[in-house]
Amino acid sequence: MSGTAPESSDAPRTPSDAPGGGDEPASRPGRRTGRWWWLGVVAVVVVIVLVWRPWVSDPPAVPMAPSPTAVTTPTPAASPSAAPTVTTPAPVPGADAVFDETTAASLLATSADLESKVPAAVDGVTRRVEPGTVPWGLPEGSRVDPESCTTAVTVVGTAPTHHDATAWGNEEMTFVEDVVVLLDAAAARASFRALVTVVDECPRYALLDADGGRTTWTAEPALEGQGVFPAIVQEITVRTGEDDETRQQTTGHVLVGNAIVTWTATALRAEARDDAQAALGTPAELSAMVEQRALSAVRALP
Repeated sequence: MSGTAPESSDAPRTPSDAPGGGDEPASRPGRRTGRWWWLGVVAVVVVIVLVWRPWVSDPPAVPMAPSPTAVTTPTPAASPSAAPTVTTPAPVPGADAVFDETTAASLLATSADLESKVPAAVDGVTRRVEPGTVPWGLPEGSRVDPESCTTAVTVVGTAPTHHDATAWGNEEMTFVEDVVVLLDAAAARASFRALVTVVDECPRYALLDADGGRTTWTAEPALEGQGVFPAIVQEITVRTGEDDETRQQTTGHVLVGNAIVTWTATALRAEARDDAQAALGTPAELSAMVEQRALSAVRALP
């Protein structure tokens, strides 16, 4: 009848009943797959992008530093170390000179030496002791006190192979000189060393003669000579006689080959040391005069 609702039916709908007719796929689950498949694709793409990170540019290549190579610094050629300067002592003239009884007197100073070098001898000197007249050693009956200082007077401890002496003088001064000749230069060197030791150890000694007379020497420390030969020189105050008469002396010893020359200059009128030097000259000047004579003697040897 027109205008009335159609009757409802409890029968299930068939595909043909669905809107759109029979074009819809036959399975419902197939419809859900068509709706969600793209979500899987998107997830895969996201993972790939996160791993690849195309927005991060590759860092520029950094050149690698070369591996360190052992660098050998060339060692400069070792310059030869400067050898220490060795000063070879100049040979002593006449160190091996040999004197005997015929040549020993040439070592003794002459009047000309004294008159040209010693102020108090300028007006001339005369010989007071002739060569060959004075024996070696202490006068008979004399002794030195202390005995250990004996060689300060005798020069050597035992008789030399030859001895000679002389003396010059005037009213103002005397110059006494001895020479002892030893067997050879080696024996003379040994005797000279022993003499120097005694001189150092005997600043004061005395000679007592057979009659009880006494001569006392008080010496300043010995100084090494500055000439060409081994030498020592010292200033001495000598007292003699009962009234202790005092005089100023300068004495020295020089080693020349196998000989030792001993000399003593005495100022007869000078009481003070300065006055004695004015009359005799300085110790260095007197020693130089003796050494010059010795050098002449060495050069004159055959």
